[in-house]
Amino acid sequence: MNKDVIYIDVEDDITTIVGKIKASKEKIIALVPPSRVGVLQSAVNMRLLQRTAENAKKRLVLISSNQSLAALAAAAHIPVARNLQSKPELAEVPVLKVDGDDVIDGEMLPIGEIARSASTDKRGEAAVSAAIKSSVIAEPLKTTKKSSVKKVDGKKVPDFSRFRKRLFVIGGAALLLIGFLVWAIWFAPRATVVITAKTTPVNVSENVALTLDGATDAQANILKAIRQEQRSELSVEFTATGEKNLGNKAKGTVEFSTGAIQNLGRTIPAGTVLTSSSGAQYTTDQSVTFTMSNYEGAETGITATEPGEKYNGATGSMRGAPSGVSAQITKATTGGTDKMAKVVSEEDITRATDMLNEKKDDQLRQKLESSFASSSLVIEESYQENRSNPTPSVAVGAEAAGPVSLKATITASMYAVDQLDLSTYLKAKVNQEIEGVTAQKIYEDGAEDASFTQFASSAEATTVRLSANATVGPEIEESRVKEQVSGKSYGDIQASLESIAGVDDVDTQFWPFWVRTVPNDVDRITVEFKLDNAE
Repeated sequence: MNKDVIYIDVEDDITTIVGKIKASKEKIIALVPPSRVGVLQSAVNMRLLQRTAENAKKRLVLISSNQSLAALAAAAHIPVARNLQSKPELAEVPVLKVDGDDVIDGEMLPIGEIARSASTDKRGEAAVSAAIKSSVIAEPLKTTKKSSVKKVDGKKVPDFSRFRKRLFVIGGAALLLIGFLVWAIWFAPRATVVITAKTTPVNVSENVALTLDGATDAQANILKAIRQEQRSELSVEFTATGEKNLGNKAKGTVEFSTGAIQNLGRTIPAGTVLTSSSGAQYTTDQSVTFTMSNYEGAETGITATEPGEKYNGATGSMRGAPSGVSAQITKATTGGTDKMAKVVSEEDITRATDMLNEKKDDQLRQKLESSFASSSLVIEESYQENRSNPTPSVAVGAEAAGPVSLKATITASMYAVDQLDLSTYLKAKVNQEIEGVTAQKIYEDGAEDASFTQFASSAEATTVRLSANATVGPEIEESRVKEQVSGKSYGDIQASLESIAGVDDVDTQFWPFWVRTVPNDVDRITVEFKLDNAE
């Protein structure tokens, strides 16, 4: 909690001090009197200051080592501290040793003395209350700390709180030092042994068959692959330019007759084209078969081959009937109307198809590649696109009321190989190459930088040429290296490991900087291998 320190000058009177107490904004106020006590040597003034603080809901602390001043403060219930850092306490007032003869019996005093003593006490209390009420807030004097605070002569009293703080600080520092030493000696030391091994490249380059359902088989040159597809729809819009009469077709009735016996049983099929005297063409609606009952007049409906009013009103005989058969219109054709409209033509479809073939989806390949897992190695040459036949929104010959769209679907496909399957395949191939060579191991199988070329796909098989560069070298077990170097210094480690066949160089890195030997705990030893390729 914050406190306010008020330095009392020799010239300050009790009213000025009371004003400073009232003007203070802090709840705890420390009064620092001068060496010449002055106004504070009065018990009435002490009680006045305490009463002022209580009315303002504040607490006073007197900063002084003067015994007489401490006794006056104790009588007014004001705690006293030797300095601003020490704990304030209420001073004890020593009990006076008196004998029985010095005790004054009130009953033996004259009535006038008792009344005068009582009136004196009442006047003291009234003076204190009147002084509190009539005191005004005095402006604080602008004095420096040097002029207000003076050294108190005498012996210096030890500050036990400062000693206690120093003891805690020293003890905490000692614990930190012990903890640091334990960590630095038993837990911190680590070592990294870097071994540079002489390695030899092994090249793998051969044609492999890709399988989607089977498993990887290095003996049969079969590699498991993954195939993904992505579809994208492309479209173009065009305006129909064809014209067509979409009116109604004229209809009528025709009668077939024959006089030849050989035509009995003969059938004239539906759709037979007949031509009127004006040159208009019509087709029969139903088939007609000659019998003994109808050979002189077999009727059927006819319909104009095209819509239009020009097909109305056809009468008379018609050409196109089979040999020996005559055709005569018995009911004139009617109902033909004209309605010219814009329709989709073959030329419209051809032009729109050319426009559609020029369009591409630039994001399709990227989407397809991203559909594979991050562990997959994509075969770039396997990318293929297939387009479906374009489909118009309005059929050819149909009326187009507005813009017509032509759509086609692109199906893109691509192959990839999982890196784990590729690594398995390459390790098997490299092991075949180094078979019979002792103490050799594969350091890099080459799967990460493998390449695929000459991709080919047919109904019978899908093949690709695989190229990879593996690295083989001496077989050095990491666990044996850790056991071999534990507890040794830099020079001993070099001499011990460089004697192994295939080891070109050895470097040991210690941490922290003060460590000079490898720890005995193998869990805090790291072994790294660097490859020095021998071409």
